Amino acid sequence: MGDVKGVGGKRPLAVVALLGVTIIWGATFPWMKGALDVAREELGEEGVLPATSLFLCLRFAISALLLPFCVKGALPRRGEGWGGLAWGLVLGLLFLGGFLLQMVALDELTPAASAFLTSLYVLFTALLSLFFRHHRAIGTGLWIGVLLATGGAAIISGPPQIEFGLAEWMTVASAFLFACTILVTDHATRRHAPAQISWMSFTVVALGAAGILLYFLSTSGEASGGGRVGDLWVLLGLRGFVQPLLFCSLLATLLALTALNHFQRFVSPVRAATLYSLEPVWAAVISLFLGSENPDFWLFAGASALLSGNLFAEFGGRSPKVTGVR
Repeated sequence: MGDVKGVGGKRPLAVVALLGVTIIWGATFPWMKGALDVAREELGEEGVLPATSLFLCLRFAISALLLPFCVKGALPRRGEGWGGLAWGLVLGLLFLGGFLLQMVALDELTPAASAFLTSLYVLFTALLSLFFRHHRAIGTGLWIGVLLATGGAAIISGPPQIEFGLAEWMTVASAFLFACTILVTDHATRRHAPAQISWMSFTVVALGAAGILLYFLSTSGEASGGGRVGDLWVLLGLRGFVQPLLFCSLLATLLALTALNHFQRFVSPVRAATLYSLEPVWAAVISLFLGSENPDFWLFAGASALLSGNLFAEFGGRSPKVTGVR
């Protein structure tokens, strides 16, 4: 791709686009919750993790199949290098690892604890950026924004009760991997075609989730209640599962992640991470609108901190300049 030119002029549009991504992501919470509630009702508790694997596999597989028809250049052409696909492979593996760790750990954690530990990806992004870049790349306003965003995400679901065990450390590890995805996206999309990176990452997540699904199906047995897990495919005939699946695939993956890979290169990774932290705010707003959540002190306190953090990050000092390939 070479240098990213005209960054200054594209930055405002990129911020708006990434903000739109977080709004779509916020909607995925009630969508996913609804789909998994259907799976639990149909298959029992033992069917939730296999259903999640099926959901994740189909979500990314549909997006991978449709992307070449929606975005020109998503597939490599003769004579082009394979750099974009290689970085897409790395990005897909990081996403798959993060999703898998978070998914398994969620079964043992409260929503507040999971939200707090996952929110550490904002801080991890800043620390990793500091490690790989010159220390002057992160200004005071951005640091304040990072800390406010991390704290806001930590309390928006209530005060987390943390007793560090395996599930907690798995969630911390997933947050670290999500931070790595932000830095890899920043590095790769300024050097290679973002659409190719998107397609490859979607394909890797879909194949990885398919492998996990096959594992669940191969190890299920009547003695463990796995006979119901074997009926997993009945979910594909239920509107309550299929409709959220299509919404997540077409909007949260095909549209949102493709837009993220295109626009994130015009802002710094730390600013992007701070923006992404707004996801639980939109999730809460949508849940309130749907009547599935009641407002409380923690919701308002967390949302206020997240919004303040983004205002500090945007206006609290000069943002680090995003340059071309160095």
